[in-house]
Formats: sequence, structure tokens, C-alpha cells
Amino acid sequence: LWTYGGYGYVVSGSQLYKITSTYSATLLGTISGTGPVSMADNGTQLFIAANPDGYIYNASTDVFQKITDEDFPGAVKVGFLDGYFVFNEPNSQKVWVTAIYDGTNIDALDFASADGYSDFLVSIIVDHREIWMFGNTTIEVWYDAGLYPDFPFARVQGVFIEFGCAAAYSTAKLDNSIFWLGSDPRGDGIVY
Repeated sequence: LWTYGGYGYVVSGSQLYKITSTYSATLLGTISGTGPVSMADNGTQLFIAANPDGYIYNASTDVFQKITDEDFPGAVKVGFLDGYFVFNEPNSQKVWVTAIYDGTNIDALDFASADGYSDFLVSIIVDHREIWMFGNTTIEVWYDAGLYPDFPFARVQGVFIEFGCAAAYSTAKLDNSIFWLGSDPRGDGIVY
């Protein structure tokens, strides 16, 4: 579920629907797969990460399309920060950004690796203008440093958390905090 621009958006099964305030549903298109999805918006576009596929619904033009940019590597979870959609690539340490306010445009150089440890990224979440990057045994926190021509984000120095996330879609924002199902080399199953 996601809301923006006065509408609700729901992926049910493999269908994306737009819901009005009177609970009238309009089918916008079909999403591949049947697993969980992640959504974020930039005020005009809704990005749906459907691991590995990604989709964009443009509310201004009422166009729904699959992301077909040849540099798009796939997306597990998506967030939005400072004009960029931010998403993690499946089965990798990479986090990508799209062009500013354009989720359909991905450059082959617009990524960085959360490589403080050798674990793959399980999930990401954007909170308080920071990107929390969850590996299965570690967490890194990044911010918009504005230093790079292609990738504007950098690690927050001194922040490296030595336990991670056991389930990509367990990350959630609640009560001005982040919650997730934890994991580390000694086991998993604790909610942090």
C-alpha cells in the first residue's frame, strides 16, 4: 500500500490499483511476480520495486510502465531522498539512484556498494534523510553528502552496526524509529 497525491495505491496479486477517497478502484497495470513489493513516490512518479522488476506510474501523464532502462539492475526495496529514488540491487552489495525526479532514467555509474562487510544487502529504508542499508549481518547508514558527480550519498562516519536484517520487508518506520527483524552470525529472529 502507498498513498500520495490524494490517492491510495495497492498491489494485490499481480495488479496495481489506484484507489479514490470514495474507495473506487481503477486498474493501472500488471506487476510481475506474486511476492511483496516496495513503493515510494517523488510527488509525480510512483516507483514499484517488485524484485527484480521495477515499474513507474506517472500521475501527471497517467502512464504506467515497466522500467526498461538497460542500466536498471533490478530492485528489492525502494525509497526516496532529495530528489532521487534509491533502491538496492538483488543479491548484491549495491545501492543505486535514479536521475533526479525521473525513476525511468538510471545511469550505469549511479551506484555505490555497502562494503563495510562482505554480506549482501537485504533491504534499505530511508528515514530522517538517511539511507539505512541492511545486510544480513551488518547495517550501514548513509546521507546526502553531495560529493560525487554520479552518486551523491556517503557513509555516516563512525556508524557501523554489527547485526543485520533477516527479512527484506520487515523494515518499517514507526514511532519516529526504525524496526526490523534482526540477524547476525549467531542467529536471527529478534525484533530491533
